Amino acid sequence: MIEEASTTIITTDRVNKMDRMVDLHTHILPGVDDGARDTAETLEMARQAAGRQIRVVAATPHFLGMEWDQIKAETEKLRKLLADHQIDLMVTAGAELLIDPALIDLAKEEIPTYNDAGRYCLIEFPMLELPPYAEQVFFSLQVKGITPIIAHPERNREVIADPNLAAHWIESGCLIQINANSLLGSFGPQVQRVSEIMLKHHMAHFIASDAHSAGRRGFHLGCSVEKAQRLIAPEIAAKLVSTNPARVIAGEPVEVPEVIRYRQQRRFWNFGKQRRDD
Repeated sequence: MIEEASTTIITTDRVNKMDRMVDLHTHILPGVDDGARDTAETLEMARQAAGRQIRVVAATPHFLGMEWDQIKAETEKLRKLLADHQIDLMVTAGAELLIDPALIDLAKEEIPTYNDAGRYCLIEFPMLELPPYAEQVFFSLQVKGITPIIAHPERNREVIADPNLAAHWIESGCLIQINANSLLGSFGPQVQRVSEIMLKHHMAHFIASDAHSAGRRGFHLGCSVEKAQRLIAPEIAAKLVSTNPARVIAGEPVEVPEVIRYRQQRRFWNFGKQRRDD
């Protein structure tokens, strides 16, 4: 039986009893960003998610030119749409915030947090750089009682060069979300390698789809968990798409294992060449 659309708070217990996955990063709202183009594509995405054992998705449109109240209103419309079409998928409001010093001046209630619980927000970097004000923005969010969840840092050029940047952010109180497609190699071998390093070194707390469509950038959580279970303990991999994201949506603490610093492997392609000053 499909639940009626409502603004009922989604709790951890409610999700865990469902024995399905929770997706913290999707662009499923129709016509608001570079995700679903229209209602038809939204419905196609929702059916795909439900058919692939995803029980809850967070609608996390890019927080550009939209007010938080508008995102919540659009999410409520989506709940009703899914109920009308008998699609067994729960949806909660969120947003993907591009890191910006303007976030520092926003009041807590103006900052989009998962399920409007005031506890966690999703924030992304530009792909090619780490802004110098990043630490200041993270600190300001934490002062407001909001834990930053950094979206897909494995795709950032500077993190690719030094995965231990993620370790630093975790030790500073942030959490990390990696993309399913990163693990599956859709963004290239470098991104795949870094996402594997992050998993093995306790630098990832969530795997999410970052779904923009029902195609190549669709809901591939199941495949990514299978890949993750070949790299880390299966029960830990399962938590990255179940218990951990469920706790975020409920505004509850997430268990954070101690980070293992990554040691860069030495390169030996000059081995055997005699130095000039020998």
